[in-house]
Amino acid sequence: KKRKLIMKNRIMIISKNLTGGGAERVATNLAGCLSKFAEVLFVVLSGQNNTYGTTAKTIDLNLPENKGKFKVLWHYNAYKKVKKIKKDFKPTHCISFMAEPDLANVLSKGNEKIIISVRNKRSSSNPTKFHLWKNKWVFSKADAIVSLSQMVKKDLVEFFDISEDIITPIYNPCYTEIIQKKCREDVFSIEEKNFFEKNKEKIVITAGRLNIQKGQWHLIRAFKKVVDEISDAKLVILGQGEEEDYLKNLIRDLNLENNVFIYGFKANPYPYLNRASVFAFPSVFEGLGNILIECMACQLPVVSADCPYGPKELLSPEEDFDSFVSDIDYAQYGVLVPPMDGKKYSSMDPLKFSEECMANAIIEMLNNQKLREDYKERITNRGKDFSPDKITEQWLNVIKKL
Repeated sequence: KKRKLIMKNRIMIISKNLTGGGAERVATNLAGCLSKFAEVLFVVLSGQNNTYGTTAKTIDLNLPENKGKFKVLWHYNAYKKVKKIKKDFKPTHCISFMAEPDLANVLSKGNEKIIISVRNKRSSSNPTKFHLWKNKWVFSKADAIVSLSQMVKKDLVEFFDISEDIITPIYNPCYTEIIQKKCREDVFSIEEKNFFEKNKEKIVITAGRLNIQKGQWHLIRAFKKVVDEISDAKLVILGQGEEEDYLKNLIRDLNLENNVFIYGFKANPYPYLNRASVFAFPSVFEGLGNILIECMACQLPVVSADCPYGPKELLSPEEDFDSFVSDIDYAQYGVLVPPMDGKKYSSMDPLKFSEECMANAIIEMLNNQKLREDYKERITNRGKDFSPDKITEQWLNVIKKL
C-alpha cells in the first residue's frame, strides 16, 4: 500500500559531494532507501572522490571542490546545472543537504516541493551577517525543513524566525548490520594492527574533521591528565582538516607523542572504533553527532561534551534538552560532561573545568570495565531506535504531507 501511494513521486536529492562527512553519507543512503518507494535521482555537485556509493541513479555535476576567487560564478554554475536537470527530470520533490545544495535547490525552484535538510546548529556556523541573511532567505523558500535534532529545530525557530509547523526533526539512521560487517574488514596496516593488539583496553578514540567545530584540542589537553593517571593510555584521532598543524604542535608541546596519534581520514572507520575501549566527543557544537549513533552499532561506550546540540538527545533522551550538565553525568546511554568553550589554548594554559571533567570521565571509563560493559548493553538496545526502516518512514511522511 505504501509503495503504491508513494511511487507516483519523482524525488531528486542534491548533495555537495560523496565523501568526508556524515551529511553526505546520509544523503546517499537516503537516496537508496527512497528509491524503493519512488523514482529517485541523486545529484552530486562534486563527485571526484567517491567514498559513499548509492544504489540510486546518480548525476555528477563535476563542479570544482574549491570555489576559487569567484564564488558567485561557482554558485551560478551550480544553479544553472541543477535547473537544467530539474527541467529534464521534472521532480515532484527536491531534497538538499548542506548550504551549497540548499542554495542551488531554492534558486532553481520550479513546481516541485523544496525540502531542506539542516544538519547543524546554523546560528553557530555562520561567519558573517551576509551568511546569516542568506540562510534565513533560503530557509524561508522551503516548503519543508527536516532538522537533524529537536534542538536544531529550536535554533531554526528562534534564530531564523522559521515557522515550527514546517520543521520536522528526523535523526540519522543507523545501519547496524552494515556497520558490524564493516567492523570485521581488515583495513589495518601492520603497524596499526600491532598497535591495537598491544594496547587493548587502553585505547580512546575520536573521529571527525579536524576543524574548530570538532574541538579536538580540548580532548588532547584533557588527555594529558589521563596519561598522568594512566601512563599507557592511548588516544587515536581519525580525521583530517585545517587544524591538523595546531593539533600536532599541541601534542608535541604536551609531550604526548607516544600517547596521541592522528591517523587521518579513514573511509572505513568502524574497525578502528570496534577495537577501542572509549569514544571521546569534544565537539563545540553539532546538529546531532551522528558518530555517536554509529558508536552504538560498534558497541563503543561514549564520553561526550554536552554541546549544542545532539549528544544529550541521543545519550540522555529523558533529560531537559534546554539545559547543560554542570558536572560529569553518567547518563542512560553514555557519559556527558559540560560543554567545551571552543577557545584555542596552548600547552601552558591550565585545564578548563569541562576539560577536567572529560579527563576524569575517561579515566573512570578506562579503569572500570564493569561500567563499560554496562554501557555496551544499554547502547545496543538504544541503537534500534535509529533503524533505517523507521527513519525512512519518517522521511516518507514528510513527503506525503506536501
